[in-house]
Amino acid sequence: MSFIDVHEIQIYKDQVTEHDILKNIITTRNQEDAFYILDLGIIIKKHQDWIKKMPRIVPYYAIKCNPDPMVIKVLAAMNASFDCASKPEIQEVIQLGISPDRIIFANPTKCPSHIEFAKSVGVDKMTVDGKLELLKIKKLFPEAKIIIRFRYDNNSVFDKSTKLGIKFGCDPGVEANKLIQFTKDLGLTLYGFSFHAGSPCNEINAYVCGIQICMQLITFAKSIGCKDIKLIDIGGGFPGESEYQIDKLSHIINDAIKEIDPTIEIISEPGRYYVTAAFTLASYLHSKRTISEGNSLKQMYYINCGVYSGFIEELLDLKSRCPISLFNPVSDKKYPSILWGPTCDSYDCIVKDALLPEFQIGDWLVWSDMGAYTTSLACTFNGFMPPEVYPFIRKSQWQDFCAIIKRDENN
Repeated sequence: MSFIDVHEIQIYKDQVTEHDILKNIITTRNQEDAFYILDLGIIIKKHQDWIKKMPRIVPYYAIKCNPDPMVIKVLAAMNASFDCASKPEIQEVIQLGISPDRIIFANPTKCPSHIEFAKSVGVDKMTVDGKLELLKIKKLFPEAKIIIRFRYDNNSVFDKSTKLGIKFGCDPGVEANKLIQFTKDLGLTLYGFSFHAGSPCNEINAYVCGIQICMQLITFAKSIGCKDIKLIDIGGGFPGESEYQIDKLSHIINDAIKEIDPTIEIISEPGRYYVTAAFTLASYLHSKRTISEGNSLKQMYYINCGVYSGFIEELLDLKSRCPISLFNPVSDKKYPSILWGPTCDSYDCIVKDALLPEFQIGDWLVWSDMGAYTTSLACTFNGFMPPEVYPFIRKSQWQDFCAIIKRDENN
């Protein structure tokens, strides 16, 4: 519990709703800045569900998805592990007293100084997808545990996902075998294999196929004398929206790994899964105008956060979220609308040509499922500051959390 100062968290009665919390923050602070509320109870439940339903898959939370300090502290207190991609991310975790063996340096291309820092703090698990990276590690950190990352993309035509294979991962066939041999020839420790099917990934079979390739590569590696293989990393991309349940995916993954040697640790790098539903954004509608397009009218709304402060996935056409009004009752009638962010950039558009209820200047608009790749990608373009985060938890959840931490500390 030393990770968390109770004064950093607002504890509410169980019956208090999210909208009650949003209204309380707005009225007591008398301000118009956009802000997030962070429901720590969701983070806790997500972790409990994961370890209950996929007990053999050790979750390494992907810091890049949302580096909010309270998210990291809560997961650290619950003995989660962490996927870090840089020296600053490793520092953020290490300073909490997290053991370095609970960290994977999962960036296949690393700056030399970052490798040297990882060595200095004992973070020795790191991913690689090319010969030159192996040579770099041989020179700077020859004791490192090498995890070869191969490419396996989610190929569903229905998914709007980031295809990470266009940037990272060797070919899982001939190229991977050559990297295995090269790792052995260099005298480095080949520790395991990894893949990342894309983010988000709704194609369940992508994980199954990736696991099968890992097993084939392990068989080849052992056939040429690599005896230190201890790890399979199935990557991230697990959805985390409010309505998402992990049950179906967990059954299939559990079935896919049941024949794997129990001496091999299996890990994953969930990010979205933990934080998507835990963050809700409140934004202030400060301006409005009506324009004429042909024979119809269109509402133009302007709020105080945009693609540079939380809605990057809208800019990339990966998401199409719509808000609801917090205070004002809205009629069922809807109008063609565009919703803009606050900057002077015409790309700062959150909602394009959608049918929305009519909003008024002074409205607070509420956006759900705002935890993944929002705060981590925010910047101060045009002088607009990223929204502040207000963490909270309900009383019974806080009591349960304290009991879990106390039990773990006593074991």
